Amino acid sequence: MIKKTYGVIGLGKFGSYITRGLLDHNESVIVCDNSQENFRDFREDVENLYMLDSTDMLALKEAGVADVDIVIVSIGDMEASILTVMALKELGNKMIVAKATSKTHGQILAKIGADKVIYPEREAANRLFAELISSKVDVTLISEDLKMCKVLASEIFDGKTIREIQENSIKRDENGNITQEIKIIALKRYDKWNTNPGLDFEINSEDFVVFFGNEKSIDIYVKKFEML
Repeated sequence: MIKKTYGVIGLGKFGSYITRGLLDHNESVIVCDNSQENFRDFREDVENLYMLDSTDMLALKEAGVADVDIVIVSIGDMEASILTVMALKELGNKMIVAKATSKTHGQILAKIGADKVIYPEREAANRLFAELISSKVDVTLISEDLKMCKVLASEIFDGKTIREIQENSIKRDENGNITQEIKIIALKRYDKWNTNPGLDFEINSEDFVVFFGNEKSIDIYVKKFEML
């Protein structure tokens, strides 16, 4: 089987992740960025590192990017990303994969000739959503008697404030000591995490909720969610 060659333009988080994955699979890759600092983690592993302006068609051609089978454009700046894809189209690249940071950005990239447009953050969020839905409840042991639970709020928390949920979770023994209690520490609505929700924040059924509690408290809530 003939191995493909790759070009990665832009060493942000996504570009670095893609580059490392290609290297781990022993693929041939040309890496371009406009900052020497971003090459730091790849100098020992990548022979073809080029600091250049990726909107400059001549610079891309001299780096050999025009000859690769697949080029991945991972640039967060919309203008630079669009101009880079346009330059690659002029060079006649066979396959252009471009990262988009918004729907509008993605639509423009597709119209000017990107063969595949990807939305890393949205796709990662969708994968997380699917994982959470399939497993329903994710519990992590923090210490000997402290657990963390991450769960889709569903009908159990729907329409309730954090104050209501936490107060209703409290159980006391005959001496008045708290034996059961949960504390909500974060929630995710759509694609945004809120790590400091107020007590009067009202949760809806599609939020992801993260809360702490002792083993007994968490186990009680796990059973509730698993019964849905």
